[in-house]
Amino acid sequence: MSQQRDFPKAVLYSWPSSVWSIVPQLCLYEKGYSEDEYIIKYNFNPSYLKINIHGTIPTLVVPILETTGIDVDTKYRSLKDTVSICDFLDQARSAHSSNTSSNKPAPTLGSATIDAKVTSDAIIDLIHLPAVDPNFIAIAALNAQELKEKASQRPGKSLSARREALQKYITEARESVSQPSVTAKEGSLTYNQKIIQFLEEKLKVNEEVWEIYNGTAGQEKEEQFYQVSNKAWSENLPGVLEKLEEMIEGPFTMGDQLSLADLHAISWLARIISIAGGKPVADGIDAISTKTGKPIEPKLKKFWESWLERESFQKVLVPACVAFAEMNSMNLKKRREPFVLIDQLWFPIDQLLPNDGAP
Repeated sequence: MSQQRDFPKAVLYSWPSSVWSIVPQLCLYEKGYSEDEYIIKYNFNPSYLKINIHGTIPTLVVPILETTGIDVDTKYRSLKDTVSICDFLDQARSAHSSNTSSNKPAPTLGSATIDAKVTSDAIIDLIHLPAVDPNFIAIAALNAQELKEKASQRPGKSLSARREALQKYITEARESVSQPSVTAKEGSLTYNQKIIQFLEEKLKVNEEVWEIYNGTAGQEKEEQFYQVSNKAWSENLPGVLEKLEEMIEGPFTMGDQLSLADLHAISWLARIISIAGGKPVADGIDAISTKTGKPIEPKLKKFWESWLERESFQKVLVPACVAFAEMNSMNLKKRREPFVLIDQLWFPIDQLLPNDGAP
């Protein structure tokens, strides 16, 4: 009998309420990958930095095909951003792919022409602008009253939980560095020293917002925070939504067929709708209008409705919307916070004023 070896699984490091981690999960579903081909893991401690030194999610760790045979030590590569992960997943499984356990169709999501790729990339770049980053918009406060409310709800509690976790990890890493067995070459840092440097940078960014939420930042910084928050809802979001309306061909971003740009756009839109108080239903998108004061244009509304009908939306995005809603709620039941500041590095407030990349 010939010797067989189970094909090693890919690992997607994610988080339930991570907007950009939803994108590759949608891609896995739409591309027809079988659930026995990958594992989804959550990261809770600094050891994750060995996988992704930036400490961001999502990260996809995949086996290198040439090292998956019998009597061969499997080697892995890691993809550390949403765009490259989805590009890889799209190319790795096709109608002619043999390294898959799934019999589902494998539609091509990448662009077929140069012009289409330019448009697709432009849409992805548009919704990834720092000026409309859902991670900031979720903690944004238009005035002192809203800030007070959010400080007592999950946004404020999450900031405090991350602060405590980062301080704890820094202390532990410093103790490790102080051990006499830890040495580094001249002009270089040990792994633990790099961890300390990383954690201190994250703590500094988290501290800026934590101080605002806890009334220790001073009136000037609070007013600046309100200014940035108001601009996000009154100018930045309406501007991006207007451009998105112009770029969408309908019903999806590139026309009748789903594309990689759609995965980014719907994940971002669902998160913004959730922050605005909307639900994953047809009129949920109208919640954005109550915050921006601007109507939702027809192509964008059709785009939302078309996604609601897709199985991937129900299987992936509906549960994500529940997690999104929990992030905005007053339900403060104990749950572990992720090690990273969710999705990507938060942008310091002063980087969003005045040249913040808004359209």
